Amino acid sequence: MARVLTLLYSLLAGVLAWPAGLLLRRHPNFAGTIAGRLGLTLPEPPGTGPVLWVHAASVGEVKAAAGLVRALKGTCPGVSVCLSSMTATGRQVAAGMPGVDLVFPLPFDSPRAMKRHLLRLKPRVLVIVETELWPSLITQAASLGIPVVVVNGRMTERSARRYGLLPSLARAVLSSVRVLAMAESDASRFSRLGAGEVETLGNLKLDSVADVDPEKRDEIRGSLGVGDRPVFIAGSIREGEEEPVFRAVERARKRVPALFSILAPRHPGQMGTLTGLAEKSGLRWCLRSRMEPGADLVLVDTMGELFSLYGVSSAAYVGGSLVDTGGQNILEPIAWGVPTLHGPHMDNFTWALEVVEGFTIRVQSPEELGDAVADIALFPEKYRDLARGARDRLEEKRGVTLRYLEKIREYLR
Repeated sequence: MARVLTLLYSLLAGVLAWPAGLLLRRHPNFAGTIAGRLGLTLPEPPGTGPVLWVHAASVGEVKAAAGLVRALKGTCPGVSVCLSSMTATGRQVAAGMPGVDLVFPLPFDSPRAMKRHLLRLKPRVLVIVETELWPSLITQAASLGIPVVVVNGRMTERSARRYGLLPSLARAVLSSVRVLAMAESDASRFSRLGAGEVETLGNLKLDSVADVDPEKRDEIRGSLGVGDRPVFIAGSIREGEEEPVFRAVERARKRVPALFSILAPRHPGQMGTLTGLAEKSGLRWCLRSRMEPGADLVLVDTMGELFSLYGVSSAAYVGGSLVDTGGQNILEPIAWGVPTLHGPHMDNFTWALEVVEGFTIRVQSPEELGDAVADIALFPEKYRDLARGARDRLEEKRGVTLRYLEKIREYLR
């Protein structure tokens, strides 16, 4: 049965890749990449040393891999790191990441496209970050004798149920995969699905949070022109969350008229919705790329600044949690010692909540968010111990990268 399902999947994936290319050719994540995704054009291997292929789905996974990539290049300088990502923003972040030699879009999961990429790059090992388990990628690598290792392996109960709908296929794909999981619960689910070798090493994202840079923070604070005003930031706002966040800002400003707000969407395509809401709000607003004096609200249309912007804030809300999209990483504002708020929907980041359990502020609605932001702005001393406690818990848990480094180096010796 497993062999039949694998063959059927391969046939369907191969046939559907072409219409998928036609349908997606204008999508921001796929525009200009279709030929490569179909395997018609191939990336050029950098250098002559051993190749490490890292696949990271999007920005979060790319950032999670950053510390491991730096550590690998530091100890194995002759290794060429080739990183693939599904999204345009993921590739953009990877292109500016130290230690990455080549960035390219992940091919469509047809056996032909995957095999052509594997034969061109000839990686010593294929490293998949978290949960991007593409059957053709994994089975083609296995057929060529290329080891497949999942790092920072994450498998939610919801994902496990979805993979478990075709247990024979899941087992056939995962049987050749070595999983280095972020938590025991993830390891247990991977084992249940049939992964070949599973162990728990911890979460790379604990180390992927950048070290704070007070000079950079002060530079950004100066460029915003906020003076001594209290600053609220809502980062990684997800689609459908824009209007609730605006309601929270308006509610907080009723008690704190001097409040300066920074809103950063998760995806650039949300800027149209945010600018429309900003126009209706009556607030003086501007884009981060075109700062204007006297603004009360900034919409972040730039890349790579969110972490430092968190450092400027008096209170930080981390998006994707007032709407049911699983939340986002709360550890970046926590690293700055900033009181951190989130909504009830944190299913994808329970690991982060466990690290700082009891040291974040959970809100259930835009109204609660607005009230909490105002309270922090008016009475900051009440929240100092909470913010420091969260930061201290984070620092205690760091050091995971070295454990992963030793495992990956086994394939590069």
